[in-house]
Amino acid sequence: MGYALDLLGAHLPHPTPSALTPAQLREQVGALPWRTNAWNAGDGVDALATGLRWDLPRGRADQTLADALFGWLHRHVDPGTGMWGSLRDQEPLLVVNGYYRLTRGTFAQFGLPVPYPEAVIDTVLRHAGDERYFTPERQNACNVLDVAHPLWLAGRQTPHRRGEITALAHRLLGDALGTWHHGSGFAFAAPGAADQGAAGNRPGLQGTEMWLSIIWLLADLVGQSADLGYRPRGVHRVESVPQLRT
Repeated sequence: MGYALDLLGAHLPHPTPSALTPAQLREQVGALPWRTNAWNAGDGVDALATGLRWDLPRGRADQTLADALFGWLHRHVDPGTGMWGSLRDQEPLLVVNGYYRLTRGTFAQFGLPVPYPEAVIDTVLRHAGDERYFTPERQNACNVLDVAHPLWLAGRQTPHRRGEITALAHRLLGDALGTWHHGSGFAFAAPGAADQGAAGNRPGLQGTEMWLSIIWLLADLVGQSADLGYRPRGVHRVESVPQLRT
């Protein structure tokens, strides 16, 4: 909602729920289900960070809250995987998808480098080889976005495995472009994707917006985003949020 209002030249009229002390924020983040559901935990951090990002420029939150949040994240990231959340105790899908939510709302949104980018790339490329989610007939917008964005974000900091990233981006880009429905857009999920229901397999607004954002990221990974004629805006913007109008 905050991004939609910003695109319209408006803003949320009241503070978001960021009236925490730094100690309370650290306690709240530490209590998230990192070991059992890293996606849910990353979603929680995304919400906190996005609230701070709207409130800080308007003096509705204290900078010490952002310092506490980023301090906690730097202390608890796994250097071996670049992730938050254990890959031993849960499905890698939850950890990688949680990584996207977390970093989108924090490091990407605030324009800060992610820790251990080489480890991030290793983990995401390993996950992208899982045929349960990444064969063309089983893809959905969430799972592909949650691979494309971390590779794009970490890849801006290091040339690590650049050739493999480019090859994967070419493949996923070809898969995505082949699912366009003339006059209707993109469906959120391919026909064989699990647990999407009939609505997820039909072209719609959500699928179209998400796949256009994914296509931009994949095209940028192969050096062709300038040919698209658009850049993602709103929640999927690829720039950090500028100083907001008051």
